[in-house]
Amino acid sequence: MSSLASQVLAEAALADSLLATTVVEKPLPLELDLGNMLAIDTNQLDKEQVTSSSYLLSLARDNTQLLLNSIWKLETERVEDAVIAKFPPTTFKLPREKPAPKPKAMTKWEKYAKDKGIDKKKKKDRLVWDDVVSKWVPQFGYKKAQAENDKNWMIPLKKTDDMEENPYEKIAEDKREKKAKNELQRLRNLARTKNVAVPSMGVVPATKNNQARAVTQSDDLKRAADIAKSSTASLGKFQNDLSKKLEKTAKVKGVKRKFESNTAEKDSTSEKERSLGILESITNKSAKLNIEGAVNRQIFKEDQERKTEKEKGRDSKGMMKKGGKGKRSTKARFQNKGGKGKFTGNSKPANRGVKPKQKNKGGQ
Repeated sequence: MSSLASQVLAEAALADSLLATTVVEKPLPLELDLGNMLAIDTNQLDKEQVTSSSYLLSLARDNTQLLLNSIWKLETERVEDAVIAKFPPTTFKLPREKPAPKPKAMTKWEKYAKDKGIDKKKKKDRLVWDDVVSKWVPQFGYKKAQAENDKNWMIPLKKTDDMEENPYEKIAEDKREKKAKNELQRLRNLARTKNVAVPSMGVVPATKNNQARAVTQSDDLKRAADIAKSSTASLGKFQNDLSKKLEKTAKVKGVKRKFESNTAEKDSTSEKERSLGILESITNKSAKLNIEGAVNRQIFKEDQERKTEKEKGRDSKGMMKKGGKGKRSTKARFQNKGGKGKFTGNSKPANRGVKPKQKNKGGQ
């Protein structure tokens, strides 16, 4: 037994002796860029052994060991079952073909979860045990639809459910609505990140400053009711009144003109500037040049001229086609076709290409 133990220890010592040491010494220290995991060796190479593969492998091994030793000296943290090192910023600017990807903007739910401290859901297992069908069924992906059909072979109905409605069609419709809602939310997140105004839900208009939202608040409902009332041809003049509660508060407050107070203390400089502005607008008879309006008018004029030229060219082409013989009647079209009357099949065709018979001199 003692001989076996000594043999095992001897083999272990031999294996350890064959392994290279983790302590590597160099005349000149390496230039390290831990952000890029880069190590630059400025030591002089041995000219005689540069072509030897074993020498190059040992040199690469020693430099890699020094790089890993410096990485293990960095600050570390544990994430689940892994130990992660925090790398410092890079010092060497390495060229790259394409620009660095920008960080992806968080969705509305991700922002809410971050503010509330909600942990991210763990990855769902693909197979779960179902007591209804007594087997392992997939939660998503392949054979999920077949598992749902096996599970929902019979759907119980409540007393409040419509007996004429197909429950399978209702489940399919709910699934389609959920899918459409998720797609709408995805598009809204994209519009929010790119600062694009999306169409409003309902009759409340959306602007860039105020994004579209569901019409649930009381102010929005009042505003929506008033907009719907004034959307007729008479601007709501002959429209029936709303309920009393909405009628009192549904008045849309527009932008009112502001007049200066006659009793408040006035600033002499502002009043002077206002008076000089009125006097200048009255005495200044030189016309103001509206460059944008002049350009638009010139463009409109050129478009009209181009349109009339096209119409004239089209009319001249039509006259050239119509000129000359004029329109032929149907009767004249078949006038020179040869033959008279209708073909009955009894008449003999003309002898074309056949020489006529010569008559005898005696009249025979």
